Amino acid sequence: MKEILLKTRGLTKQYGRQLAVDHLDIHIGKGAIYGFIGRNGAGKTTLLRCLSGLARPTEGEIEMFRHTGKDLGEIRSRIGCLIESPGLYPGMTAYENLMVKCKFCGIWKKGYIESILETVGLGNVGKKKAKHFSLGMKQRLGIGLALVGEPDLLLLDEPINGLDPQGIVEVRDTIVRLQEERNMTIIISSHILEELSKIATDYGIIHKGKLLEEMSREELMKRCRERIEIKTGTPELAVTELDRLGFHDYQVDGKDSVLVFERLEESGTLNRELVKSGIMVDEIFLAKEDLEQYFLNLTEA
Repeated sequence: MKEILLKTRGLTKQYGRQLAVDHLDIHIGKGAIYGFIGRNGAGKTTLLRCLSGLARPTEGEIEMFRHTGKDLGEIRSRIGCLIESPGLYPGMTAYENLMVKCKFCGIWKKGYIESILETVGLGNVGKKKAKHFSLGMKQRLGIGLALVGEPDLLLLDEPINGLDPQGIVEVRDTIVRLQEERNMTIIISSHILEELSKIATDYGIIHKGKLLEEMSREELMKRCRERIEIKTGTPELAVTELDRLGFHDYQVDGKDSVLVFERLEESGTLNRELVKSGIMVDEIFLAKEDLEQYFLNLTEA
């Protein structure tokens, strides 16, 4: 089991009468790429602002690196963040932008800036001004600025939003490289589940400020696999019958569903056997969702 690097307990942020973040309990393991998924306005940015110290929670607790409360101020230097658009000096080069941040942080190490530029794929931009960068290049420079100070935790707010396909690939490759080469823990907020599914190891799905689900990549992929879905008021009896019939790869989903992931061609036979055993089957059907459809179904309201 992964060491938990960050968790929240009942984290809440309220603006007037609006609950932007509503009693969130999230758990993020060390070295994870945690995809925080939600529609626009779901509370993703507010959560990242609370984690980074840019906003004060209304109630609840944040624990990072085993520190809580007032101690968080001492360890927030271990966090790098790119929240909303990167704050770049448009008339400066990538090197000059990073040099300003390094001076602010008291970092004078030779080759340090060049190393960051290589890491984010901007090692060959030379004297090109930031104002002439593509959106993807600006995002990667923003990530580079967040890396100054060697953070252990990186917070990225919608880093692929608005990018063209090439820009998405470049930012995605940068994130994967950071995790692989530095074992960095990365939280990425997005409303594009399909894109995050290519890199995230874990997911939290938020809707209207509430955390709907938290799961690993493996759990998410399993939920989107092709399956026989059985709707019944007595799933515990259905499971007993599945065992008797030699089924092994199944799971109970909620109070009235059983998902079966094997022998899909036997749905008719399975229905007959369940009914024969006195089990009331409300529905039985083959189902499969892509990731985006799963997300939309979960957040429809």
